Amino acid sequence: MSVRTLLTTAVITSLISVPAVAQQPDLNQPLPIDPAVRTGQLDNGLRYMIRRNSEPEQRAQIRLVVDAGSVLEDDDQRGLAHFLEHMAFNGTEHFEKQELIAYMESIGMSFGAHVNAYTSFDETVYMLQIPTDSQEIINKAFQILEDWAHLITLDPEEVDKERGVVIEEWRARRGASARIADKQIPSIFKDSKYAERLPIGTVETLESAPPEAIQRFYEDWYRPDLMTVIAVGDFDVDQIEGLIRERFSGIPAKTDARPRTLVDVPSHDETLYAILSDPEQTNTILFLLYKQALRDQSTIIAYRQLIVEGLYDQMLNARFFELTQQPDAPILAGFSGKGNFVRSMNVYQLGALVNETGIEQGLEALLIEGERVARHGFTLGELDRAKAEALRGMEQAFAERANRDHRSYADEYVRHTLQGEPIPGIEIEYQLYQGLLPTIELADVNRMASEWIVDENRVVMVSAPQKEGLTLPSEQVLGMAFSNVMALEIAPYEDTAIDAPLLATIPTGSAVTTTERLEEVDATVWTLENGVRVLLKPTDFKDDEVLFRAYSPGGSSLLSDDDFAIMFAADQIVAQGGVGEFSVVDLQKQLAGKAVSVSPNIGDLTEGLSGQASPKDIEAMFQLIYLYVTAPRKDPVVFQAFQAQVKGILVNRSLSPQAAFSDTIQVTMAQGHPRATPISAERFAALDLDRSYEFYQDRFADASDFTFVFVGSFTLEEMQPLVETYLGGLPSIGREETWRDTGIRPPKGVITKAVRKGVEPQSRTTMIFTGPFDYTAENRHGVRSLTAAFRMRLLERLREDLSGTYSPSVTSGYSKDPEGSYNIRVSFGSAPDRVEELTNVVVEEIAKFTNEGPTEEEVAGVREAQRRSKETDLKSNGFWLTNLYFADMQGQDPAYLLDYGFIDGLTGEKIRAAAAKYFDMQNYVVVSLFPEGQVP
Repeated sequence: MSVRTLLTTAVITSLISVPAVAQQPDLNQPLPIDPAVRTGQLDNGLRYMIRRNSEPEQRAQIRLVVDAGSVLEDDDQRGLAHFLEHMAFNGTEHFEKQELIAYMESIGMSFGAHVNAYTSFDETVYMLQIPTDSQEIINKAFQILEDWAHLITLDPEEVDKERGVVIEEWRARRGASARIADKQIPSIFKDSKYAERLPIGTVETLESAPPEAIQRFYEDWYRPDLMTVIAVGDFDVDQIEGLIRERFSGIPAKTDARPRTLVDVPSHDETLYAILSDPEQTNTILFLLYKQALRDQSTIIAYRQLIVEGLYDQMLNARFFELTQQPDAPILAGFSGKGNFVRSMNVYQLGALVNETGIEQGLEALLIEGERVARHGFTLGELDRAKAEALRGMEQAFAERANRDHRSYADEYVRHTLQGEPIPGIEIEYQLYQGLLPTIELADVNRMASEWIVDENRVVMVSAPQKEGLTLPSEQVLGMAFSNVMALEIAPYEDTAIDAPLLATIPTGSAVTTTERLEEVDATVWTLENGVRVLLKPTDFKDDEVLFRAYSPGGSSLLSDDDFAIMFAADQIVAQGGVGEFSVVDLQKQLAGKAVSVSPNIGDLTEGLSGQASPKDIEAMFQLIYLYVTAPRKDPVVFQAFQAQVKGILVNRSLSPQAAFSDTIQVTMAQGHPRATPISAERFAALDLDRSYEFYQDRFADASDFTFVFVGSFTLEEMQPLVETYLGGLPSIGREETWRDTGIRPPKGVITKAVRKGVEPQSRTTMIFTGPFDYTAENRHGVRSLTAAFRMRLLERLREDLSGTYSPSVTSGYSKDPEGSYNIRVSFGSAPDRVEELTNVVVEEIAKFTNEGPTEEEVAGVREAQRRSKETDLKSNGFWLTNLYFADMQGQDPAYLLDYGFIDGLTGEKIRAAAAKYFDMQNYVVVSLFPEGQVP
């Protein structure tokens, strides 16, 4: 441990234990860097950060961080920082076009999930996830990083081919939000270069910029003094440091480098406004931005301030949530938070989702709550709850310190590199929280309102639907809200909390009557006297996590179609009301400081619950399960608020082209069945609270056919008394019931539909193949393998060969009930005039897969990806919970989860046979979205 770390630890320890009369420690002392991180700098200026970590085993996350983004572009380079990022995957000295992606796929790493990059205003970051059980793979991964750093080839032919892909990425992002952002950016970054340097760039530049302009950006800004290599994983740190030195020391330092300075965002005394509408905007959103100067984060006192600000946001957001529980609430949702949009500026935000006619009221509501804090402050009860929540979160992070994954460390070190985020390590952060939280008083938090909500450097942003009869308020009208609020009498907040235990009377419960061992998957099944079945799998994957899901047959299928129309959201309605004597707001206060959540659900064929808890709070989880089953709370006031919220959110949904597209698919695939009616404000307005509550009670009236699945950090000895008391205490009336087949079926034959909606020159196409399915493990693996292989093929053909789309998607699903069926969806975005061409290419590739099967390289990539995924999946609580749940529901032996036989035996012929079986060219639906007036 370094001397600096020892000194800082001593300061923190003294802060925790020093008597009040003793001299206080120096809080201006800098925070250390976690001693588990090895840092260094090469002679050419390149920096590195390396950490040995074990979760997941035999994996690593590596990053190349380039401190250069779009804000550094010259006038003729707008969008070329991002274009250069694309070109890094299209040819380097050691990897010709597509070789890099092909190599990563050959080791089981897929493009997007494990191989990716991003470009922002201020930086470009390249990311790889790799296996570490092969020295060759490790060596090659660092060769890739070195190539990205200074050996991208930028072949002119490949540059021209990639233009189409980058433009398709631009096209995919267009829509109401992009058009509104185009007009908001000049206000947010007024008089700054940021206002003219969106990372995606301009179509004009993307279409015509010569390769020399991209090369110039590469030479100017991709240099070692602006680079950091980050590596976190299951490896030998000395070896990785040696590789970094070997690969990157030879990159020459740039002697005539352009200066890399922060780009300023000038201050302004006046309030700036961006009041905008768009014919495709579906929600009315209000934001108040308060630009702030960057603040140092490197000292203990700065860290204390971060905690203070977090407490402020937590308490103000809790007040906003409470406000939204009123039927006539002036906001539908509210938000308080601080962050940074760009490197040179912090921003405090107050935001709200409001009714389309309630913009002024929403603005005043945000200001009133801020002013309420400024005048009267928060209450001690609010602060105590917020502190308990903050400390509990840090306790969980500390408890899981040995299980923290590589990615979260790597992302944190990127933020440290670029933004100066402190990284003292969880041990010191936990000590900091323990020592600093007790020193934070109401005055520390209360002053944030007057310091943050000020008159200068303020931007008011409104985005709303553009439609007949709707007039937006002017700048003058919104400007009056600030003086109006200051003139108001604002009462202090009244903090009410129920002083009672979560569950007043502990149920008698019932005992475990039978025990069954599932030896191969190390799980146990208990049956209780009341009929409840409980499947338990203790694990050591995480130290502070217990997950559960529960199911019972029936669900909303037992409703008639008419009743479904007024009760389809019964689970949402009841969950909004709370449990027992606790409203949702009261429940949040009651559970402050506890890491626990439980949610009821009613699906098509089942009803049940799901949730999670820390082992420390597991009894609260069982009590919530008991209450959601036995004591759901019907709250007419909250129901009215819920309907008002939904109406405000959905009233303009029909303006969205994507909504029209997805609704067409939904209605088509269900052949117009009344249960598949698209979501709308009118549907929620027709809901019946009393009938919904009665239906919910009926679905949870009999626990004798419920099965609970628990996975996580527990022992059977710890769980048995809780299971017997709370699950054994659930009502049991011995009903024999099952779900009902409601008759929803996909259409037969070939159906083609065109949706014409929207003003942007963008299209979206989805092809859906369906049919009968024998629900076996082998067939499920066949569908998944076909899906993965065909996505690889389309990525190569539609994106790389034809430059026709940005990211084609191939997904699949299957079900056993109400009858065995499968679906495979192929989707891609494109220019409208290329829909027919690209659709035909998809059909051609399906024919090739059906007749010839995939290439051996594609098969090997799928096989290796499945093997690598299984290695990590088998050490995940979420994987085991989901798969044990569905295996039990379908009556299958879960031992198949351990079997690598399907993966090892995967061949091109098996995928070809699956393609022939599941790509039925006589039975599919294709729906394409076109702009209004476009004739396909």
